[in-house]
Amino acid sequence: MEQLQDGSVALAVTSPPYPMIAMWDGLFASQGARSYDEMHARLDEVWREVARVLVPGGLACVVVGDALRKVDGRFRLFPNHARVMESFLALGLDALPYILWKKPTNKPNAFLGSGFLPPNAYVTLDCEFILIFRKGALRKFPRLDETRTRSVYTKAERDVWFSQVWEVKGSKQARGEGARRSAAFPPEVPRRLISMFSVEGDLVLDPFVGTGTTLAEAARLKRDALGFEVDEGLRGEIERCVEGAGASCSFERADGPNG
Repeated sequence: MEQLQDGSVALAVTSPPYPMIAMWDGLFASQGARSYDEMHARLDEVWREVARVLVPGGLACVVVGDALRKVDGRFRLFPNHARVMESFLALGLDALPYILWKKPTNKPNAFLGSGFLPPNAYVTLDCEFILIFRKGALRKFPRLDETRTRSVYTKAERDVWFSQVWEVKGSKQARGEGARRSAAFPPEVPRRLISMFSVEGDLVLDPFVGTGTTLAEAARLKRDALGFEVDEGLRGEIERCVEGAGASCSFERADGPNG
């Protein structure tokens, strides 16, 4: 993210590819990462840049799920949320109370394993984590700052948004033109986070743009936004998403060591 200056971003809202989820294996492999630790090492490079570009008091919100996978004949949980949290703490950011995003399902009796016979069944993963981190002390604003006043949310919104469990229906996976699948999250998730943790006119960053949901919701909420995406096949979807929010969209090639 060499294009971004230190301390230039008020809020980062993103959902990275999840390590040890089969649909992302090819992407990580193309970056030279095949094991759990190697995959997170690639994500760590992004988290370091996010920490660098955040303003003092800026926040990062990372939507991530754990993974279930059989490795060497053994069924295991890979705790992605814990690994991401460790990474941000090592960078000096403070962890704030996280949100559990519970996805409503039409299969309330779903299970994994041996049916009704104990002890070899497994709990179904139906929650993802929305991890929240702050860079340093509380962000400072002038007294009676107009941008904060215009960005106010209602009591009803506050009571729902600042509870620890959210029930928001997930979005279907999207596919770009000749591209890998993109596990888009529903607009309601970034809409809430952007409303909670930024003010009008702030710059919002998504380092894993996907189909552009975060950028579009930032535009609807009168924030500026930018992001990075390695899959050029999603360009058309990003453009449609952002322009559907009534905003203009431009693209630049970020030619880093990995393109």
